[in-house]
Amino acid sequence: MQFSTIPGLYELKKQLISAYQRGKVAHAQLFAGRPGTAVLPMALAYASYLMCENKTEEDSCGTCANCVRINKLVHPDIHLHFPKVSAAENKYEKVLAEAIPTFREFVMESPFGDLEAWTRKYGQENKNLLISRQDSRQMLKNVSMRSVEGGFKILLIWIPELMNSSSANAILKILEEPPEKTIYLLASYSYDSLLATITSRTQLVNVPPNSTEEIQSYLESRGVETKNANQSAKLSEGKIGLALHVAEAGESQEYEDFQRWMLECWNRNLTGLVHRSEVFSKSGKAMQKTNLNFAISLIRNAVVHSSGQQLPSQNEAEVSFIGKFADKLGIHKLEKVYELSNEALIHLERNSNPRITHLNLSLDITRVLAS
Repeated sequence: MQFSTIPGLYELKKQLISAYQRGKVAHAQLFAGRPGTAVLPMALAYASYLMCENKTEEDSCGTCANCVRINKLVHPDIHLHFPKVSAAENKYEKVLAEAIPTFREFVMESPFGDLEAWTRKYGQENKNLLISRQDSRQMLKNVSMRSVEGGFKILLIWIPELMNSSSANAILKILEEPPEKTIYLLASYSYDSLLATITSRTQLVNVPPNSTEEIQSYLESRGVETKNANQSAKLSEGKIGLALHVAEAGESQEYEDFQRWMLECWNRNLTGLVHRSEVFSKSGKAMQKTNLNFAISLIRNAVVHSSGQQLPSQNEAEVSFIGKFADKLGIHKLEKVYELSNEALIHLERNSNPRITHLNLSLDITRVLAS
């Protein structure tokens, strides 16, 4: 991956390139941003730049042997560590060997994808993925090995916040005292949940969201029709991953499902709400979070409408529904529904029972609408 394949974020790209040119490459860097942003692509583009044989002042060449291998994630001096299913020590090698090819495909197909997208690709929607103690031992093994090409050796750790305390503590020493030319690139979506002993040993690299215009342009470059690209970009909140999901899958079904859900709450259709919660609980953890995030986005749009600001959508049907929904509830009820929805998402992320969480949310929204 090259910097040029990532839309916008020019200042950050200049900052990373300048650090290399000044000989100020930190041995451990923590790329941090929101899910769906360019956290992983930026870390990969930086790795490509560091390893490129014919780099320019603006980017890696993209054609040398190192760039080609990094683009396919098969460079022998770049070691990938990412969340997987847990396994007993005697089965770890098999789990790792099975997961790596799938992860390579995932990154090449969906570099802006988040954990939910990875669990779908991995086929483990109902499993809790983590970076285990066995993974930390693998990191120690990789660090102890000599560089194959004689240049940088890079350990890329995707979503390090999913390291348990045992695995996180196991890598503290190598983070603080790495072998020569060993670089650690951590790509995180929630760096504040990392151990302080990890963050204190890394240089923070903030990866901001993209602008709506940058995302629309990116979608159009991938063949998305202009109107769809515009609407998807406005719903994305700066997250390219979310914009791609909306543009490719289309938000119409999720949007209509949200309308039906709110009508069931409004009409106190308890039978419908119980059935909806049952369906929700069977959809897999990744899809549960995706659907709830989409609902939160629409509720936020209603809040924006109630505050007198322009809606981030130009779809007439959406504007009409959100306008009526916002006018019917008013700003105070909308803010309460928004707060309840976010709390439910937090509970899901903490592995609460999805059926009970969704049903409780529906009943809470029903009470808010009736008040």
